[in-house]
Amino acid sequence: MSDAPIKLLVSDVDGTLLDPKKQLTEPVRQAVLRVKQAGLKFTIVSARPPLGTTFLIDALDITEPIACFNGALTCTPQYEILHQILLAADVATQVAQTILEHGLDLWMFRGAEWWVSKLNGPHTEGHIKLMRHEPRYLGEDVTLCARANKLVGVSDDHEAVKRCEKDVIAKCGDRVSATRSSDYYLDVTDHDANKGNAVVQLAKLMDIPLENVATIGDMPTDMFMFAKSGMSIAMGNASDEVKAAATFTTTSNAEGGYVKAMDEIVLPRVAQRAGAQG
Repeated sequence: MSDAPIKLLVSDVDGTLLDPKKQLTEPVRQAVLRVKQAGLKFTIVSARPPLGTTFLIDALDITEPIACFNGALTCTPQYEILHQILLAADVATQVAQTILEHGLDLWMFRGAEWWVSKLNGPHTEGHIKLMRHEPRYLGEDVTLCARANKLVGVSDDHEAVKRCEKDVIAKCGDRVSATRSSDYYLDVTDHDANKGNAVVQLAKLMDIPLENVATIGDMPTDMFMFAKSGMSIAMGNASDEVKAAATFTTTSNAEGGYVKAMDEIVLPRVAQRAGAQG
């Protein structure tokens, strides 16, 4: 862990900032506001598309750039694109075919566009509420997946999602970043589009050294940003692998873990280091 003062907190969203019902609770909102009042910059990095973060931008008064699609798209809170990474056309086609071969539903994201292979597939209804608009029908025409920011394999067969992840990695190697953002989602982006590089990009945009960045998350995708930041926190609902990669561990998102992390890990260190410099 770096002893440098924290100047930027980068937070994962689902499983971290949000509770198990995907709600932003008032105690968590207040904890984020306390962090900002202490002088830290605050932003989010998520697998979500830009429109899926609107309620957080509003509730938390986020004014800094955010990263979506696990880092494939960086934009302002007004959704002005600052930086984006697209999957190569041949890679996107191969990934899309592999997802369908494993019996997973295929979702394709490109900017604000959302396409699905099945309109009534698992988790589609929930995502409609999140996006606040209907997806477009993709079917099995994988040629439409060229120039995608992100492809997603979706299934409630969690073992099938794991098998598909291994197959995508075996076929595409270091040309992609393929990780499970949840048990039922396999997120595939370009190799350089991961949360670690997203944190690097965000810190650069804000002119903050990485040693002054703290990160918090719960999934294997978050380990990329743990590796880049001066301090990292794993949620209690994270796997042992994710916890081992973090500097600190808090309790779960069902047990007030985010508030605990802010009050007991982040804020005391900001105060201590500010006092040491004063």
